[in-house]
Amino acid sequence: MKDRVCYFSKDDLSVGHYLEMAEKRIQEVAEGDVPTDLEGVIELWHIKRMIDDECRFLEWTDEKFNTLKQLTSGYGKIISGFFCHLDPTLLKSEFERLEWTYKNTFWKIIDAYKLYKLIKPEILRDILAGNNNYVREVLECKGIVEKFKSIIREILLSNVNSAHIILDKYVTKRDLRRDAEMHLPSNLTLADKEQILVNYLQSDDPNLNYVRLITQIKDDKNNIKLSPKTRLLAERLEKKLNEDLLNDTRTVTTHWSLGVQFIDEEGRLPIELCIDERGNPTYIYSIPCIRNQNNVHRVGNCISLFGWMNQHFLLNLINKQTEVDTMESLLMDIGRDSYPTHIRFKNKNNLALFQTFAYNKVLTQTLNSSFEIELKTFYEKHLRTQYGYCGLPISLPSNDDSTLNKCRVLCPELDAVVKQYNTFVEEDEIDKDLIRLSKPLKVEEGKSLLINKYYEIADGNNEIRSVLWGFLGSGNSLLSHVEPFKDKHYHSLAELLEKENDVQYSNYANFQKPHLDFLIEQNIIGVNSDGNLYIVSQLQLNVLRSLWEYGVCSYWHYNDEGQKIIDKMFDKGWLVKDDHLLSKPERDYFSYYLDNGRFTNGMAYRNHYMHGSTPPVDDDNAHIAAYHTILRLFAILILKIEDDLWLASKTMERSVVIGEAQV
Repeated sequence: MKDRVCYFSKDDLSVGHYLEMAEKRIQEVAEGDVPTDLEGVIELWHIKRMIDDECRFLEWTDEKFNTLKQLTSGYGKIISGFFCHLDPTLLKSEFERLEWTYKNTFWKIIDAYKLYKLIKPEILRDILAGNNNYVREVLECKGIVEKFKSIIREILLSNVNSAHIILDKYVTKRDLRRDAEMHLPSNLTLADKEQILVNYLQSDDPNLNYVRLITQIKDDKNNIKLSPKTRLLAERLEKKLNEDLLNDTRTVTTHWSLGVQFIDEEGRLPIELCIDERGNPTYIYSIPCIRNQNNVHRVGNCISLFGWMNQHFLLNLINKQTEVDTMESLLMDIGRDSYPTHIRFKNKNNLALFQTFAYNKVLTQTLNSSFEIELKTFYEKHLRTQYGYCGLPISLPSNDDSTLNKCRVLCPELDAVVKQYNTFVEEDEIDKDLIRLSKPLKVEEGKSLLINKYYEIADGNNEIRSVLWGFLGSGNSLLSHVEPFKDKHYHSLAELLEKENDVQYSNYANFQKPHLDFLIEQNIIGVNSDGNLYIVSQLQLNVLRSLWEYGVCSYWHYNDEGQKIIDKMFDKGWLVKDDHLLSKPERDYFSYYLDNGRFTNGMAYRNHYMHGSTPPVDDDNAHIAAYHTILRLFAILILKIEDDLWLASKTMERSVVIGEAQV
């Protein structure tokens, strides 16, 4: 809307623009220009919310802002008084004249002031029956939904596209900062919700993305539950629609491939990357380099050659939101109970699968070893020698075993190793009898020797999310888009300030400045005496980058200054501590592969190979992929244990040094 103030949230880029308009409008109302039309009154609602949410320009003094607050404090009476005098019979015509943004606000005002007498049931039915978007807007108003629940239930059941609402409510991932909660009528039963979805599946033109979401529904006895028959209907329809899409002559398909080679040739670099004319990569590894390595380095190749972890032993193979293309995120609907398997995630884990398969083959056929043997030696001997960690022997499958039996032997060892380590964490020793009598433990439940191993982003804290999006977000904040650097197409404000030393605060538009001001207030960036922006601390940027990319930072990998920065973020409520062996994104990664308790699209290898629900015995390709994936998880787990032991010993040594210095 060009001529009216619209307030969406403090994080929205339009805040600066509308704040200027709001300041002028507040002054006009103070001088007696009180609105007498519906749109003008709704605008007051937006202005009041903006000021109540502490939206302000940095140059405003506290006195000026408090004056604006005082001037808007009486807007509630103006708004409620105007709405009280609306003619209920004209509700539909008044509503339909509003711009789309103000239509949503219209219902919110009625709900906020409980003006339900304005709504005649037959008029509400008439409005909602014609537009599913209007239904969504009303569902954001809990009071209206309950007051008119019979009508709303009837409308939901009669429209096949109500399935979109059910899926958005229970399945689709939500942006908690932006997406308003929808409230379904209390008389809409579990059977009603399932019937709405069945009606959609049986409709003339179901959308493949929504059908996929139905297959990803996680049963919840209090909210939504599907019968096996409905699930089967959705799965078969998804398969059919997917095949129809691929067979459609209008569908454009792309092909991408990668290669992994181990070459027994002297003089080669440990790793080389070759890109062919189509842009497909081939990773080439030197067998002589591997031949000359000891056991520790051969296991360490998972990091140094394959890049599965970064220098802080944080897993690179997890799904990273920073690797998701904007178009992909818009086109690909993923349920909130599904692990997000975006293209980049699939590609790098396919590469890791090929690396594991080829590496194991090279170790077996050329170096008279195997990946399993190297991992067993590392766990049983290296960890004992280096850290005094006396792990129990690992059971390895026989080379003559079928791939299916290899999976059945190796998969339980993941949980067994974590159970050993967890016992060591709790008891400072590994007692075989205690382990035997203790309850089962999953990999995801294993603890660290360090009570604050990781610091992760606190749920519901918008400040840290605003910092990350504004400072490191690619194409989201637009703060990297400023003269005279627009043609350089920097991806983030952080990248811009790292590359350029003369980024003037004054060159930014007014709508951008509130976002800069926020980062300045948080001491992320500063403005020098020449008016140029600069990064306050490179170490702080490193911490933020870890949070942005991995969702966590590994506390004990930082020096004293870095730890103080993390402590300050914790004190602000930005971060929470975590004492698991694996970080939360890593636990999700393991859970995706090992079971379907957390994610509805999980590979469920633990279920398949430990609990009897095995894929067909003759599907050897599936078992080969599963085995080498389990082998990769095993390597990651053992390296995470070493990282934990190394950090704990380093921390202990540091404490001793500090204690001696104090004495």
